[in-house]
Amino acid sequence: MTLSEITESVHVDATPDEVWSVVTDVRRHPEFAGPKSITKGIEFDGPLEIGVRWMAHEKFGPTKFDAPSEVTKVDLGHDFAWVSFLPMKEEKRGTGGRAYWDYHLEPENGGTRLSHHMRVEEPAKGAMSMKAMYKVLNLPKKQRAAILTSLGNIKEATEHEHPHGTGMA
Repeated sequence: MTLSEITESVHVDATPDEVWSVVTDVRRHPEFAGPKSITKGIEFDGPLEIGVRWMAHEKFGPTKFDAPSEVTKVDLGHDFAWVSFLPMKEEKRGTGGRAYWDYHLEPENGGTRLSHHMRVEEPAKGAMSMKAMYKVLNLPKKQRAAILTSLGNIKEATEHEHPHGTGMA
């Protein structure tokens, strides 16, 4: 069952190839997520292809943990997707216990429409406590804010690194 599903998008004054070069730089994802993100660092040596994994070093409250992610889709210049494995024992995870993420890029008015999507699936065991945590901490609202922060920071970084944009918002 889905605990949270969010999609947001932003127009970036840069070409899809320029945006692609930024969103697929996995080691920069904590930078884009900002200081409130639980992800503090990412170990990734590439290449960016289906099945390749990276390790995210995360902190939620006082708890530090590592969460592996695996690339699930690479459609050059259009779609980049991955799955993150929530920190739990594999026997509790079942077919859930995962967060699915993707970036989708489309040309738009001389720039790019960048969409960011996430979906969190509850684990096979421990779902009740996870549902309670989502409700008490209002995590979907915080996740939407985090996605908007990432999109804004990606837009800013891309337009700064590729300053020949169209000037259209």
